[in-house]
Amino acid sequence: MCTVTYIPSESGAFLTSNRDERISRAPAEPPVTRYAGGALTYPKDAHAGGTWIVLKGQREAAVLLNGAFENHTRKQSYRKSRGIVMLDIMKAPTPTACFERMSLEGIEPFTLILFTGGQLTRCTWDGSRKHRQELDARKPHIWASATLYGSEARQIRTRRLQQWMGKTEVNAENILDFHLSKDIIFTSGQSSHLNRAEMATVSITSIDLTSQQPVVHYHDLPAQKSFAILPHSEATQPIPAFNSISWKFKHFLIRVRSWEYWPLACVYLPMVPRWLWLSIKAGSFWFFGAANPSMRYAGFAGERKSRIYRLMPKGSYPETLLCKAGCSQDKVASLLDKASVTFPMIAKPDIGERGVQVKLLASPEDLEDYRRQSQVDFLLQPYIDYPCEAGIFYYRMPGASRGQISGIVGKELLSVTGDGKSNILTLLLKDGRAVLQLPSLQRTLGEKMRDIPAAGEKLNLVPYGNHSRGSKFMDMSNRITPALTGMIDRLCGAIPGFDFGRLDIRFKSWEDLEAGRHFSVIELNGAASEPTHIYDPRHSIYFAWKEIYCHWKILCQISMANARNGVPGMTFRQGIEMVREHSQHLSRIRRFLG
Repeated sequence: MCTVTYIPSESGAFLTSNRDERISRAPAEPPVTRYAGGALTYPKDAHAGGTWIVLKGQREAAVLLNGAFENHTRKQSYRKSRGIVMLDIMKAPTPTACFERMSLEGIEPFTLILFTGGQLTRCTWDGSRKHRQELDARKPHIWASATLYGSEARQIRTRRLQQWMGKTEVNAENILDFHLSKDIIFTSGQSSHLNRAEMATVSITSIDLTSQQPVVHYHDLPAQKSFAILPHSEATQPIPAFNSISWKFKHFLIRVRSWEYWPLACVYLPMVPRWLWLSIKAGSFWFFGAANPSMRYAGFAGERKSRIYRLMPKGSYPETLLCKAGCSQDKVASLLDKASVTFPMIAKPDIGERGVQVKLLASPEDLEDYRRQSQVDFLLQPYIDYPCEAGIFYYRMPGASRGQISGIVGKELLSVTGDGKSNILTLLLKDGRAVLQLPSLQRTLGEKMRDIPAAGEKLNLVPYGNHSRGSKFMDMSNRITPALTGMIDRLCGAIPGFDFGRLDIRFKSWEDLEAGRHFSVIELNGAASEPTHIYDPRHSIYFAWKEIYCHWKILCQISMANARNGVPGMTFRQGIEMVREHSQHLSRIRRFLG
């Protein structure tokens, strides 16, 4: 948003922007087509949610520069991001008219270059009044942000464009080379910005309007990735309702063909005789009751995650804030002020169930919406963005010097990979696993399902590995090594009263995890833990039944051994109370609409 060129050709024009930013700022999202007042194709600023360059439909475009004519002194805060103001203007039927009538009080100064209706217009807000200048669309133009460059640096850019024009063929490749040249790309020696040592050109975006089908070229310089996006404006049909009879029948067929999608009752009812046999051996229907002495009900149900985290070694799990049901907005703000948890963050119930009410929060507005809806105590944690996630099942027999890893499941998050032509909904419909998630995805994504990701761009639609939320589970038990077993054994050995369960871990690499570095335990589950490697699509239901019973036997043996050592088990009455509490809690969290 700091150096911009408009370069006409015989068949159209190119509008190109160098984004000069602090290198510590979160990377922007590559351009996709979104639908609001027409098709808008633009990269998205991950921090403020706006943009600096946008293509509207097939023939109109705009680009934003920070500042007006001269550098200004920034205020502590502003009413709205300039990038969002730009989008509001471009959503209007006539952007130039929208700029004229829009109230810009409380908005930081900016310059907006509009190419609409074949006309080129410079719209400037200097902090107190608006300026509008009609420009000659037949001639090339270059601008530089007044907040970053002084008059001399801007004159250098003007001379460079004059030297370049007439000597070089006007095409996308040559324009990119021009914007990468030494006098155009960010150079700290040319900048007047106080933090220029921390800045660089982080991306170059060019809108090619020289053919009937426009192209948005996006070059992410730090990541060394380039995208060419072909916008589509025809996706105007309403997103279907996924609760119709035809959709329900389609869901039914997908579930029937793959046992991993069966209702829990269908998976576990055939196991009831095995449960009863273990109950007879243990002398209690709740034969697991003494398995994890430090957990309520051995961690089978009703245990609070916040209490489990307190049992774990510091640094092995994310920083966690506990928010009581019905707490005020001020109370949540006070908790955040005293902690280092920042956006994006994960919110989840303190007593959870298979991913229900777990949500990624990207902004204070998301948090406030979550707080108002939640009827149960919930936790706030920083989003751990390590690339790998796995569930590791662990157990230790009482009195044994070492424990064992009995299974590992790798998790492939629900995602789509763009082809530059299809919107997110179309991409989702190609995957049966994703089709089952369409009702919940419609609630969370809404009109974003019309977005068209760039070719090769991968979008994670559910940012956590939960099978019931669409993640693909893969049996990775071949990853069990002495080094990994030793690391997990040391970690679990430091958790008092924990003998049986599953650790859900995010980590940087398997080598780092074995070495005990760059990892975070997202969840620690007790007696109710499933050996989730059974959900690998390659496994049959018979394999699953065998693994479930094998782990039940281990659970029973651990519980009976602890009981012989004086650990109290569960009475039948306590078990009934556990079931009743769990049912009531599930009813409350399932009312959440997020």
